[in-house]
Amino acid sequence: MKVIVAKTAGFCWGVKRAMDAVLEASVHHDGRVVQTLGPLIHNPQALDLIGKRGVAVAEAPDKVQNGTVVIRAHGIPIQDLRGLKERQAKGELKIVNATCPEVAKVHNKIKKWSPKGYFTVILGSHGHAESVAHRSFAESGSVIVANMAEAQALTDDQLKKVLVVAQTTFTVKDYHEITEYLRERAGEAVFENTICEDTWMRQDEAKSLAQTVDTVIVVGGKASSNTKHLAELAHHYGKPVQYVETAAELDLAGFSGKETVGVLAGASTPTWLVDEVVDVLEQLGDGPSRWRNFLQAAFGSSSLMALGAGLMTLGVHKWLGLPLGWRYPVITAAYVLAMYLLTPFLDPLGLGAKGPARARFLERHRKGLLVSAALALAVTLGLAASLGAKVLLIVAGASLVGAAYKRRFQVGGKAWSLRHIPGSKDVVVALALATVAVITPVWQEGRVWDLRTFAAIFLVGVLAFVRTVIYEFRDMQNDQIVGKETLPILMGKRATKLVLLGLLGTLLAGTLWLTYENRGQGHPLAVALVLVVCAAYPMVYLWLYHERFTTGKNRFELSVDFSFYLVGLLALI
Repeated sequence: MKVIVAKTAGFCWGVKRAMDAVLEASVHHDGRVVQTLGPLIHNPQALDLIGKRGVAVAEAPDKVQNGTVVIRAHGIPIQDLRGLKERQAKGELKIVNATCPEVAKVHNKIKKWSPKGYFTVILGSHGHAESVAHRSFAESGSVIVANMAEAQALTDDQLKKVLVVAQTTFTVKDYHEITEYLRERAGEAVFENTICEDTWMRQDEAKSLAQTVDTVIVVGGKASSNTKHLAELAHHYGKPVQYVETAAELDLAGFSGKETVGVLAGASTPTWLVDEVVDVLEQLGDGPSRWRNFLQAAFGSSSLMALGAGLMTLGVHKWLGLPLGWRYPVITAAYVLAMYLLTPFLDPLGLGAKGPARARFLERHRKGLLVSAALALAVTLGLAASLGAKVLLIVAGASLVGAAYKRRFQVGGKAWSLRHIPGSKDVVVALALATVAVITPVWQEGRVWDLRTFAAIFLVGVLAFVRTVIYEFRDMQNDQIVGKETLPILMGKRATKLVLLGLLGTLLAGTLWLTYENRGQGHPLAVALVLVVCAAYPMVYLWLYHERFTTGKNRFELSVDFSFYLVGLLALI
């Protein structure tokens, strides 16, 4: 079976922003009640997760208790918001406004035109929280129009001077059909296409995917308007469609295992629910496809990271003037691979720390992954032994620290673990990689411990530290749900980004200064260019990641590990 997952599947940026807001509020609540006014999003599984974090749901403004209240992604009526702000002014409440900025844009359109006497027509779903909130801003009157029949029922008086907007999740096709009709009837009219970019991209992908697969699976809450629209679009092309909230609802009887299945997901559907569905479907495939999926899931990311670490080792050695060989890069790559495969099985939080789908995968392939980790570790220690007892001792120590990092130990009658120290994971990973890739070969080869040596250690350590923290940014929601205390959670996103930028800025300035001081050696301009790119790439990645996940722009996927490969370019100079 071939499973094609829509690139747009999972949380849209507005929903992710709202989830981040409520999870952060649940961490920093100072013992006060944390609640959302109405369901934060339309997905029962996601709501259940945040409920387990102690977040309550207040069904109406008068039910909001003193404490912290998070405004749902759909927004709330302006009257309700004013009431909450009055209570905030009295010190009773702290308001966290998680209204999607795309929804707020619609509010602003209505606030602009309604005072000028424009009647507001909202193309959307009756009773939907977003459309209800839109109506509260229309002081010159408003109506919700869900379909063409309702548009045709509008009176001439309503259309004499009219503003037409849309619920951000309205179907693009219906919007164009209805507005084309209204243009013919309306007098003085303003048409604002307020369907958000994420919605039309999902709907476009749903149409193209439905035309190329045998069956379509739509994953999402049954109350989700945008998810319903995706299912309707898939039905339009005559393909079998299953609309499910979880993998448990899949009807597997009709699959032969040789189909091509497309998986779509609504904007309020957590990625882990999509992963669960994909995991179940892939188990129905034939032998070759299952092996391909296994290799990709088990070794795709880990092998790319390991290869990057090996190439980085080679580049740093060339920069330091160490003898170039294959053993140290392979030791580093094998060490990284072994630790990557081994550590999930040593996590005190269990295999579910990265989500239920990943937990099932790890449990199902436990033996194969542990054997692979053991082989990679054997290669690491075997090659280290071939270089001498000193190298073996250091590499074995680094391996022991990496394997034991998450384990609990009894110290003075109390359970203790390195992972309980905030930020310790990031520091341990950075020091371990710098030790294996730079410190050990410098010591073994007898190179002088000059500024360039320490700069190389700093280079490897900072890039490894930044990479680990960036992944913590990406996993922040899951980590908050399972109760992990990572740097972004403890310090906040802004403060953590400032730390990363400070480290990368120091790395950039230091390596450039060192290159200038040694400008008479080798090819200083080429070295300087590589070092600038190595330090700048994580900065650019952070900026682009911020743009993608906080403003809904730039749909792309870059590799965090690419900075390791860039350091490897030093070997070519």
